[in-house]
Amino acid sequence: MRILHVTPYYRPRTGGAETHATEVCEHLVRRGHDVTVLSMMGAEESSEPSAEREMIGGVKVFRYTPADRTMAAYNRCLEMRGAHRLLGATIGAGFRQMLSIGPYSLLPFWAAMGRLDVVAVSNWYCASLPFQLCQARRFRRFALVGTPFFHTERPWATSPLYAGMLARCDAVVAMTEHEKTFVEERSGVRNAHVVGVGVDPDRFARADGAAVRARYGIGSAPVVGYVGRMAATKGIATLIAAMKIVWAREPGVRLLLAGAGSSSSSGTESVAAMVEGLSRDERRRVVTVGRFDEKEKASIFDAVDVFAMPSVAESFGIAYLEAWMCRKPVIGASIPSTTCVIDEGVDGMLVQPGDSDALARSILVLLSNRALRERLGDAGHTKTVERFTWRRIADRLEQIYEQASARVRVPAMAGAPADGTFARK
Repeated sequence: MRILHVTPYYRPRTGGAETHATEVCEHLVRRGHDVTVLSMMGAEESSEPSAEREMIGGVKVFRYTPADRTMAAYNRCLEMRGAHRLLGATIGAGFRQMLSIGPYSLLPFWAAMGRLDVVAVSNWYCASLPFQLCQARRFRRFALVGTPFFHTERPWATSPLYAGMLARCDAVVAMTEHEKTFVEERSGVRNAHVVGVGVDPDRFARADGAAVRARYGIGSAPVVGYVGRMAATKGIATLIAAMKIVWAREPGVRLLLAGAGSSSSSGTESVAAMVEGLSRDERRRVVTVGRFDEKEKASIFDAVDVFAMPSVAESFGIAYLEAWMCRKPVIGASIPSTTCVIDEGVDGMLVQPGDSDALARSILVLLSNRALRERLGDAGHTKTVERFTWRRIADRLEQIYEQASARVRVPAMAGAPADGTFARK
């Protein structure tokens, strides 16, 4: 198949959606498919520069520079009194929101005009990308597959604009059963498939947590860890508040924070500022790793005793799988998407979003019970290996792409059954 994958960002940019796009595209190339990626320039939070054109893992990657100044000017106009109400009345609230997020460029539309079997568009936070491809679908025959990565707790995901886009897709890829239901209830589509995300077991085979502990002088101290982007929704503030409670009971516990970025809450306090706000003794118990090489990730997960990510908005949460690959118990917030990933009491624990007291209690329970940690971690490892490897994810997506492409290539004839089969004469 000739596949175009359109996504806001791609490697070397890091993040769950970027990892998903990279792994899926490279697996499909290794299976003999012709895959091209179109994404935006800009590798924020990465030390590697982006090139306009390059080949990565057999995938042809093209990047474009969006008209950021035009988008900035539009957003400045929105700050004017009455602008939101006026634009909402003229172009609709959903379209107004889409323009405020961007990106501003018609290149995705023109890219879809080529000879393609499948156009896949992921990470619908940048709504103009699926919008353009839905319009291109009117002029060119290809299978359109959407992978929205809806963070259903966030306001952007509830925009009414998405219903029409979802309806134009030949297939929709959901990360969890919750996202599938969310898609179906808002758009009426019945072509959504639960696929999820994956990990590569080989990358965890040589995890060396002892080396990480030695590097940061942790020794044999109990460690609660968070590994990922220091983003507003990941619950870092809740975790730090919980650790203050944990330290009151168990002062020898260490908190390890590993990941790029600094913002912990939108427009307010950064992670660095929150750590700085701790007492001198508390600050000594925090190990800040910051940005790290991807090759180090497995060893960092292996260095912790408990992985805690009380995120309040996720489409899936790949970090839980990564912790399980090192047989670590996980704690997440009981938001709908995470409850589809973590089985409470089986492979992890769930707490109410923002509840630092409950998080502290769960941490203390796990730290005090090694047998429980091992049981939960082993169960998570088994589940990940059996259901969430990139090979299995690629198997499912390849099938979805091929089925969608076949339906487009062979349009339904008048009087033909809805399932695309034909009655014998």
